[in-house]
Amino acid sequence: MSTLFVNNLNTASGDTITLPTGKKILGVDAGSIGGKGNIVNVTFGTHNGSGLTTQSTSFVNYTNSNITVTKLRGPGNVAGGSYLLVMGSAWVEFGVANKHLAYSLMRDGTELSGVGYGFGNLYSANANGYQSSADISFVDTGNLNAGNYVYSMCIASNNGSTNVQMGNTGRKGTWQILEIAT
Repeated sequence: MSTLFVNNLNTASGDTITLPTGKKILGVDAGSIGGKGNIVNVTFGTHNGSGLTTQSTSFVNYTNSNITVTKLRGPGNVAGGSYLLVMGSAWVEFGVANKHLAYSLMRDGTELSGVGYGFGNLYSANANGYQSSADISFVDTGNLNAGNYVYSMCIASNNGSTNVQMGNTGRKGTWQILEIAT
């Protein structure tokens, strides 16, 4: 086997470089191959720690859902950078009618939606209890440098004075975080 050392590849004509049938290019390191729009890194995990119960009208970090992502590329607003597509879920519950439970996403302890009801909420005018899955899908377009970031789910009781809960040891939450090249 021989090794070819080059800094740039270009076509002799046209705009396509073709590999013969059955051949492939293999990037050994995460993120070693990835043009714009390609996934260059994947982080995933689950959580089912003890639940967080709160009456706070501000979002409270559910730290049992924390997941650390190592972003490989620089800011997404420059060529060769990336954004993070964050998909997460957690079990949620409240137990009184005519109340709102809001759920959202945090990065390094900062809530990311910027609105009072976050990325979703539950409300029931009649039920004396409600359970559901809080599912979030969000492209984090913050111009983040390469490095480590901690994502977590969070919850708020928008009406206050009523307990809302996120997480439970008997229910599994999930994370899938894709780094996408820009």
